[in-house]
Amino acid sequence: MRDVLIAGGGIGGLAAALALGRVGTTSQLIEQAETFTEVGAGIGLGPNAMKRLHDWGLKDVLAQRGFVPSHLEVRNALDGRSLGQMAMGDDFVHRYGAPYLTIHRADLHQTLLEAVQAQNQSSLLLNSSLHTVQPLDEGVQIGFEHSGPMQGMALIGADGISSRVRQQVWGSQPLVPSGHWAYRSVLQRDQLPPVWRGDGMGLWLGPRLHVVHYPIRGGELLNLVVIVEAQDIPAAPGWDHVRSAEEATLDLQAAMYACCPSLQELVRMAGHSRKAWALFDKPPARSAQDMAKGKVALLGDAAHPMLPYLAQGAGMAIEDADSLAQHWQQHSLTVEQRLQAYAQARWQRAGKVQQRARRNGRVFHARGPLAWARNMAMSLGGQNVMDQPWLYKY
Repeated sequence: MRDVLIAGGGIGGLAAALALGRVGTTSQLIEQAETFTEVGAGIGLGPNAMKRLHDWGLKDVLAQRGFVPSHLEVRNALDGRSLGQMAMGDDFVHRYGAPYLTIHRADLHQTLLEAVQAQNQSSLLLNSSLHTVQPLDEGVQIGFEHSGPMQGMALIGADGISSRVRQQVWGSQPLVPSGHWAYRSVLQRDQLPPVWRGDGMGLWLGPRLHVVHYPIRGGELLNLVVIVEAQDIPAAPGWDHVRSAEEATLDLQAAMYACCPSLQELVRMAGHSRKAWALFDKPPARSAQDMAKGKVALLGDAAHPMLPYLAQGAGMAIEDADSLAQHWQQHSLTVEQRLQAYAQARWQRAGKVQQRARRNGRVFHARGPLAWARNMAMSLGGQNVMDQPWLYKY
């Protein structure tokens, strides 16, 4: 019997397996897909996540596969005017002990998978959909739809925003639709006009929309995300909702018709993707019991799905994994006590990030007086307004 069962083979599950393996804990990683793959496009990893990844021995490979932006520039999407800049690059290393890294989600996933396989502390089980969770005196047992049960000392639900583990143990918990759709594209940087080949991140703020772009894959690609407020609200979250060409065109035209010509041209160069990411989250945990119950605990999006307006979804999962491993080492405690200690250390921190991400969504998409106040604060405060020491120093 493995020490820990981990449901979900995404970034959170792999990070948990790797962190637990580093403290000598074996795990069984269970993934419902037939292959270990990751969808999506680029993501950002703040210094809070990068410090942990560096500690896990991944500094060099991430430097090769990712990109360290030199700065962040925030612009008004309507007229293209710069609202402020924040130095990143070496400045972040000096302030926080690690850089801010942008990376393709698939590259981060592959990096973690290779590290878990090299560590040889976790067994990987594919094409297995968790069906039931049953507490035992000496651990926990999970059942599958088409195979026999499996037992472990504990179960970690790292199975995403629609977590089956959460549903089985905590019951049905409704997700909250944001009303926002994210259209994601990846472009070859060397095929773009020089103005779009810079080494920084760009964030454009406008009424009911924002646009973010940054290099990934060592600078080979430009990740572009356009987030708009659409009229229709999907019934469920997902990375790959199929939008008709007409729906996508209406979403983007309705949101961007007043934007400056240069930003509209960048979006046109990306084309109209028919895949859209429907953005949902969940109310923050009310106590540690919302993240751990008995011999079962939640991690990453299964515990605290969040909107992407702080770029911390992956970062919070990595922090969770590191904290879980630290508390699992407390062998004088029972399994239940270790998981409660982990949840106690994490629920307030993750909840604060969820709430700040929601607030950023309102600020990014503001209109009227709120937009004016936002622009004035950024113009006057610059880096002091844009930086997040409370987040990155952790």
